[in-house]
Amino acid sequence: MRFSENGSKMQNNLFDELTGIYNQQSFFEYTAQMLDNYPDISFCLIYWNIRKFRTTNDLFGWQAGDKILIHWANTLREILGDELAVYARMDHDNFVCCVTEDFLNNSDWTKLGEISYFTGDTEYHFYSCCGLYKITDRTLPLSNMIDKARAAMETIKNNYMTLYAWYDESMWNALLEEQRMNSEFKTAIAERQFKVYYQPICRASDGLITSAEALVRWQHPTKGMISPGVFIPLFEKNGFISILDRYVWDEVCAMQQSRLDQGLATVPVSVNVSRVEFYNPALCDDIRNIVKKHNISPDFIKIEITESAYSDNPVQVLEAIKKLHAYGFSVLMDDFGSGYSSLNMLKDLPIDVLKIDMRFLDDFEKSRKATIILESIIRLAKWMKLSVVSEGVETQREWEYLRSVECDSVQGYYFYRPMPQESFTTLLDQSAEKSINLLFRDSEELDDSILDIFNHSNTLESILFYSMLGGMGLLEVCENEVEILRVNNGYYEAVYNALPRERKLINQPFEEPERSFILEQCRLAREGSKIQQFQLHHERKDGVYIWLSVKVRYIGGSAHRSLFLFAIENIDEQKRLEHERYRTNYSTVLLKLFDRVYRLDYSTESVELLHNVNKRFKTPQAQFSFPDFFKNISIVTAPKDFDKIELLKRKDSLDTLLAKEHTNCIPIHYELASDETVAGTTAYFFKAELPDGSEHYLCCVKRNS
Repeated sequence: MRFSENGSKMQNNLFDELTGIYNQQSFFEYTAQMLDNYPDISFCLIYWNIRKFRTTNDLFGWQAGDKILIHWANTLREILGDELAVYARMDHDNFVCCVTEDFLNNSDWTKLGEISYFTGDTEYHFYSCCGLYKITDRTLPLSNMIDKARAAMETIKNNYMTLYAWYDESMWNALLEEQRMNSEFKTAIAERQFKVYYQPICRASDGLITSAEALVRWQHPTKGMISPGVFIPLFEKNGFISILDRYVWDEVCAMQQSRLDQGLATVPVSVNVSRVEFYNPALCDDIRNIVKKHNISPDFIKIEITESAYSDNPVQVLEAIKKLHAYGFSVLMDDFGSGYSSLNMLKDLPIDVLKIDMRFLDDFEKSRKATIILESIIRLAKWMKLSVVSEGVETQREWEYLRSVECDSVQGYYFYRPMPQESFTTLLDQSAEKSINLLFRDSEELDDSILDIFNHSNTLESILFYSMLGGMGLLEVCENEVEILRVNNGYYEAVYNALPRERKLINQPFEEPERSFILEQCRLAREGSKIQQFQLHHERKDGVYIWLSVKVRYIGGSAHRSLFLFAIENIDEQKRLEHERYRTNYSTVLLKLFDRVYRLDYSTESVELLHNVNKRFKTPQAQFSFPDFFKNISIVTAPKDFDKIELLKRKDSLDTLLAKEHTNCIPIHYELASDETVAGTTAYFFKAELPDGSEHYLCCVKRNS
């Protein structure tokens, strides 16, 4: 059942006026007939789309575009020949066909994927893609079958290495989810479910916030936060992006107006413009009108466009940038380097700021080529008098590298994540009180040699720092996290007694309870503006505990990051001698009062005998495990004290019991048989706090007289 010339003359309303093949209405009618007439034949639906057809129209004009559509339809007619099939043009550059499964298996139908078009003596090539759906349930509405084939096509529309894709049920679920989001869009706009997030952009030299980028998030009432990667492509496809973009622009301008009206500090905010917006001739006027409505200067709103927008629509993008400049707006090119025409775009577009695609930073430490390309782009931009922003900065090493190659601005998680408007305005308020300088805010208080050392220089001061005796380094505190950024050779000698083969021992977060203790010491050092000294029982990465003496001094930072210079000394031997001295002191005092004295170590669940008057023990340092120790006591414990034994086995429950006792001591009574006599005995459990701040738990046993 194919196209008939006679039929077209008799019933022109059945056919597409441009291509002469069936239109959508006819396709539904004749495909239904074919499926009814041939119930034993297996059929498939094919849904075609011509890739980048809008670009074709822009390059050659709509008349040339029409000729390409006609040529494609003629090729379809030629390939199908006398096959049992129905085919049609659905709309624009979309075509559909219902054909037998045997035809797909036994013919060269895939040559429809490439289209050749001649203009003058030049041949141009265009490409199509398609989705295929095997019809298994003929009771399903034909419109649903077409939707399934189209859903398969959408999965490869931007994959130029793949001509076609077969439908599976996961695609249908995705399509249903798209339809649900489409139906919920108007409600989401009305209920202000879309939230504007702001990600600051910082000056590379010192971390000062100079601007921000506005991003949109969908806070769904039942599904939670929906990623823009899910709904932005959908809304670009169905046209809702125009409404959403203007919603975001209005929200940003309202925020700027509010701060300016209150006399509060603010920074320029860049707003994103979808690539499909450039087909709207009213785009620039819409932006200007929203800014005017809120009575703010264009200086406070910057416009971000993507490289892909220029690739799709170069003529309209160029005209839009010129018009935006005439209205007083600055224009940023986002995701530079993600496309294939970057250098040509730089030549043609009068942009103001270049935002380098974050993927350039992925391999900068491993790939010399990546660093050469990145440095060349930055130099090229400077020669063209363009400002450069590098996105995706996540580590200090990346930041330091970008500073070294004179990148102007940086943006990324190392500085700030995207944040709600309330958090962003709070940050702006803090920035107004004191300059946001991520590194060495109080640099005038530091000796120049220290700054030079931590900037990786090769000066004499830097060489001396890394080779000097004694451990030194740099700590960073960010919110509730603390991390070692850099250390000298003396650090490894103090902690590990040797230089490691691979220095992967820093840039590791501290664990509890060490983290909280160090955070508190750093807070005291910062607030007191003095050197804070403390001792730390530190667990190394190899599981060994050592005692360290630490001094920290606050040297600079910002509202949410602080830097501290620290010096460390290994005091293991000193602590051992102190321990021996404390043990001697215990024995001297307790020997007069008790028959036996034990020390309970709850971290290792072990018991050490410090003192014993019984001569049968040859060494006073006998060791017991918790189970053995408490088992022996529980056997002879008086009934009224038996329940306390289980509580004494845990440090937290012992602390609770001690807090309730006015004597700060827990007595346990039991009967002890010795030399054929029975004597009442009491074990006293208590906590001893030593002058250095450490805590020891003791059990002292005495026979009652």
